[in-house]
Parts: sequence; C-alpha cells; structure tokens
Amino acid sequence: MISIDVPLIRLALSDPWLVMVCRGAGLAGVLGLVLAFGRHWTDTPPNPFDDPDWVIVGILFGATSILFTLAVFHTSTANLVFILAFNPMMAAVMAWWLIGEKPDFVTWSAIFLTMLGVAIIVSDGLAGGTLYGDLAALGCACILGLSIVLARKSGKDMSLSPVMGGMCSGLFALPLVIVYSGWPQGVGWLVVDAFILMPIAGFCMSLAPRFIPAPQVAMFFLLETVLAPIWVWLIFAEIPTDKTLVGGLIVMLAIAGHSLWKLTRPSRTIVAAA
Repeated sequence: MISIDVPLIRLALSDPWLVMVCRGAGLAGVLGLVLAFGRHWTDTPPNPFDDPDWVIVGILFGATSILFTLAVFHTSTANLVFILAFNPMMAAVMAWWLIGEKPDFVTWSAIFLTMLGVAIIVSDGLAGGTLYGDLAALGCACILGLSIVLARKSGKDMSLSPVMGGMCSGLFALPLVIVYSGWPQGVGWLVVDAFILMPIAGFCMSLAPRFIPAPQVAMFFLLETVLAPIWVWLIFAEIPTDKTLVGGLIVMLAIAGHSLWKLTRPSRTIVAAA
C-alpha cells in the first residue's frame, strides 16, 4: 500500500505543507476512532501520551513524515525510494547498538555496499540539483530505522504511534499552510492518501516489530523500492538517471543477497545440527 503513496502525492498537485497537515488530520481522526470504539483491536494504553516509549516513537515517526514529504517534492521518486532502501541496514546497526543484536560479517558487507550505492545516488543529486531532497530521504531512512528498533525494544503495541507522528508533522506544517498553501488541484487524491492509505499502512508498519525483528520489518520496504518507480514511470513518464540506476542496483543486490543469506541460514543450521 505504501508504494502507492508517492504517486498519490504527485497526483494531488499540492505543496508539502498541505500534504503534512492533511495526513496529520487523517491520522488524528483514526486515533480518535480507535480510542473511542476499537480498543479491542489494540493494546495501546488508555492514555498513550503518558507512555514515554509511545511518545518518543511517535515523535520519530513525525520526523520521518516531514522528511519523506519534503523528499517527494525535491528529488526524483527513484532517488527517494532507493535511498530509503538503506533503511534495513540502518535498522541492523541501530539494533546492534540499542538491543544487542550484533550484525555478522555478511550484514556488515551488505551495509557497506548499500552505503556505497546511496553515496552514488546522492552524488548524482549534487550534480542534478536534487541534493536537498536526497539528504531529506537519507535522514528519513535513518530516523525510520531508529523508530522501528525502539518499537521492537519496547515490546509494546506501537500500532498507533504513527498517528502521533502524523499529528506532529501536521502541527509543524500548519503555520506554513496558512501562509503559503493554496487549494490543491487534485484534492481527491490527497484525501485518499491522507485518510485511507497512510492510516492503514502506518498501522501495519508499526505493529509488525512486535512480532518479527526490526531489520526484517525494514526489508519489506523493498516492495516500495521496486514498485514506486514503476507507478511513477507509468503515470508521469519519469525516467531515472544512469547514476540512480547504478546506485539503486547496488543497494538492491546487496539487500537481496543479504536477505537470501538470512533465509537460507536457519536451514543450514538445522542440517548441521542433525
């Protein structure tokens, strides 16, 4: 679902500040409905704003929302999603730092290769005038990895923490909307993205670390890496540059190889034990 996010934002023909405010309003509405009528769906505490873990993860999600939205408007979709693919490796490093899940040699090798690929993409942004957007995407990947790891470390139900993140980003952008924003040409697309797509995607994304390791959660973002440029190419005919394709290919091969190695490792261990 999240792979459709960027095309919908682009179709709305809006500005980043109005997008942030609409998303915040949509997510706040979801929080209100769940706390009022759907408490049996979640283990969120009665007053989640009294829970420091919930508040910290929510604020981090708010920072990722701000950086992601800015990156959508200031760099190409391919640059954005390939840089965000760095997220699993960043989550692995932070899981080692905060939880003690130490990366092995293969993971460190994959981290090095993904950093190389991201560096190639960012260097292309420096030449092509999208450095600001590329750096926003890189900051988004780092903070998102941290938020996933902290959600896993807490062991709590963080399924509604992106709601607070949306509210934070919306409040941050509200003064700028009043000063700079106008009525979007594609308001229907913005409504679908803010009030349907993002609440569902955010709920699933923040609930997953309760059941599987943080790096594994982050790897599912590769679906967006693959699909989002395809949707944008089909709708807007936006073609990635050569450096973006080279850097993106390095990132994808490193993470795909690492994922395959992780998937085959348990079976090898079982065979050896037998």
